[in-house]
Amino acid sequence: MIEKINLYDIEYNESYNKKLVFDNLNSSLTLISFKAGKERSLHIDEQDEVAQIIEGKAEIIIGREKFVLEQNEMIVMPAKIPHGLKAIEDTKMLLLRPKHTH
Repeated sequence: MIEKINLYDIEYNESYNKKLVFDNLNSSLTLISFKAGKERSLHIDEQDEVAQIIEGKAEIIIGREKFVLEQNEMIVMPAKIPHGLKAIEDTKMLLLRPKHTH
């Protein structure tokens, strides 16, 4: 079924909230909201992922580098390099990633 998606249509909760936008055999797109101060700890993925901030501000750590991303900015998180996120403000983002198990 085809439907229009509002990227701001995700609520904040006490930590983080996820809403699957699409999921197929090759990839998935997830809408995620983080309350200010909440984190996604460092982890490693076997394939590249892309994060796009649609609201707020977040610090994204990739390897030993830190990047501050704001609304309408995106970053590629390369495969096999530790990466994580800390919300500086209440933040909503899209996460595009190849199909894998976590």
